[in-house]
Amino acid sequence: MKSVIEKLKDVLAELEAKETEGMEPVKNQVQLSTLAAGQKFKTGIGNFIVLAHDKNGTKVIQEDFFAKDVKFDSNSPDYTKSDLKELFDTEILAAYEKEFGEDNLVEHTVDLKSVDMQDYGLVTCKVRPIAFDEAREFNQFLAKADLPDWWWTCTPWSTKERGWERSVAVVSPRGIIGWYDCNCVIGVRPFCILKSNIFVSMEE
Repeated sequence: MKSVIEKLKDVLAELEAKETEGMEPVKNQVQLSTLAAGQKFKTGIGNFIVLAHDKNGTKVIQEDFFAKDVKFDSNSPDYTKSDLKELFDTEILAAYEKEFGEDNLVEHTVDLKSVDMQDYGLVTCKVRPIAFDEAREFNQFLAKADLPDWWWTCTPWSTKERGWERSVAVVSPRGIIGWYDCNCVIGVRPFCILKSNIFVSMEE
């Protein structure tokens, strides 16, 4: 007769088998964890570029703009108070949850220190603009010359006390990092972390 522990092991094995069965790929799909940095995959909301894998999941960025001609904010380079964050927390998050599944987007925290290391605090979210340090780290994968405009990061350039009251770090289509006034209108390329065990469609 099986012990309680053995019975529990059997139940767990059955649950794991069902979970794996539910994740079986369809034709032309691969597990996200198998893609190397720089590789792309297709979704219903556009192509995505794999940036890196770590213990939390897979960091990805949308290859093209989710939205064009978007203002960061009228007055502030602080992402936590910005109009851009409202866009990410509503329309963009809803689109990503619909595409990937709410449970497959990994909530994470990013430091909003300015380019010159002035403190703007932290923000926790599931989808957001890329940060300045990430734009440097993954720069080789970000260049896309046919993008129609520069695009926002979530990083302030500096502070009001240092003479940069409204400036935010931005990235050009070719990967050059600069700054724009927060009131400018440019592109949005969302960044997120996905669970690495999901299946995705490879770009042909």
